[in-house]
Amino acid sequence: MGGTVIETESERIRRVAWTQAIIKMGQEYRLGDEEVLRQLQENVGISLEQAKACLEQYGKQLV
Repeated sequence: MGGTVIETESERIRRVAWTQAIIKMGQEYRLGDEEVLRQLQENVGISLEQAKACLEQYGKQLV
């Protein structure tokens, strides 16, 4: 059985909030971008490309 996995709105909101929290904590603790990217991949379950895009998007907002 194949098909498309659908992300619900609540799952999307949770993923975005978790991503923003990891980036903010990384900035507060002065972690390098590589460590933040690794944490995003491990804890949010996104690819390296997605993690880089999130860091670019949300990292600028949280400074």
